[in-house]
Order: sequence, then C-alpha cells, then structure tokens
Amino acid sequence: MHRARQARSLVTAAWAVACALALFVPCCMAAKIIADTSLNGTWSSGTGAVVTGQSFFNLVNNTFNIPKNAGQAYSFTMTSDTTGYWEQAVYQYMRPDTSNPRCFKAQLLWQHGNFTIYPNASLVLDPFRADGRQQLSDSCGDGNDKVQYYAQQEMMQSFYISKYIHYDQPSYKLQLYEFDGTPKPPMYLAFRPPEMYPTEGLHKFMVGLM
Repeated sequence: MHRARQARSLVTAAWAVACALALFVPCCMAAKIIADTSLNGTWSSGTGAVVTGQSFFNLVNNTFNIPKNAGQAYSFTMTSDTTGYWEQAVYQYMRPDTSNPRCFKAQLLWQHGNFTIYPNASLVLDPFRADGRQQLSDSCGDGNDKVQYYAQQEMMQSFYISKYIHYDQPSYKLQLYEFDGTPKPPMYLAFRPPEMYPTEGLHKFMVGLM
C-alpha cells in the first residue's frame, strides 16, 4: 500500500515537471524570437512606400506628402530595454462609397510619442497629444481636405521580430498584434537609425483648442 502511494507520488511529480517544462520552453522560444534584433529603426509595410519623418508629413506647412502606394510605417528609438520613442505614418484606403464605386476615400495620419514594453511583451504607444495630425481625402469631394488634430494611444498585445528575406534581400520582419490579438500588416526594416522627427513634443497642448 505504502509502495503504491509512493509510486503514485513519483508519477504525479514527474507529470508536474513535464508540464512545467512544456510551459517553460515556448516562453523561452518567444523571448528568443523577440530578441532576433533590436526594435530600433524604421519599419515599413509592403513596398516600403510609406515611411516616417519629413518625407511623409511636413511640420512647417502642416501638409502630408501622399506616397505612391498605401501602407504604414513605425519608427522606434529605444532609450532603455523597455522604453523609448515611436513615430507612426499611415496611408490607407477606406471603404468605398457603394452608391458611386468610382469614388474612394483615404486616410493619412501621423503621430509620435513615448512607448513602454511590458514583461509579457505587450507594447503601449502613448502619443504627444498636441502633435498628431490626420487628413481624410475624398476623390469625389471638393478638394478641400483639411488636416485635423489626431491623438490615439495604441496597445499591442504582443510583437516579435524575425529574420526574413524581403524582395530577395536579407532583412528583418516586425509583426505587431493589436490589443485583441489581430495581426497588423507585417513590416520590414527600412532604415537604421530610424527616419523620424525629434523625440519630443513639438507643439503645446492648449485646453479647449484640441
């Protein structure tokens, strides 16, 4: 009886160790994938037509330079292992007007700010609220597409960086997952160091004007 209980205890202990190892190994693998290279740099989706910095948004005259193709880009400058600065550029087409298929709308947006990486690999992007801008354009509109203020915190459930062959060239791929786990379009390392504006607030936030 005593030997039976002892045998069951050994089996239980072995099972517990096996489960612990099963949980531990994927964790280590995920950490290795994330560490393939630094987050530093400018990352751009697709053909790389959209990048951050002055080539996308002109701070002096408050205008967007429309890229050749739609896409998105993020830039990161790390100040520690878990914190730093980020910048975002997006040019995307919106759902067309079903009443007139020849008409389409597009969104251009730019913002930047601080970011924090948490122990579970989640990534939170906090914007400088007074700096962000967006423009909604309508191909069938009057052409008076005004630039508006834009500030939106982004929360990424997780991310990973891996080696990748992009257009027959060795590169790195950044995969971001939104707060609900939805994958964003993969982005590829375009510049290192990154192409981005100064890593500080560039406008004053005025209560009542935003």
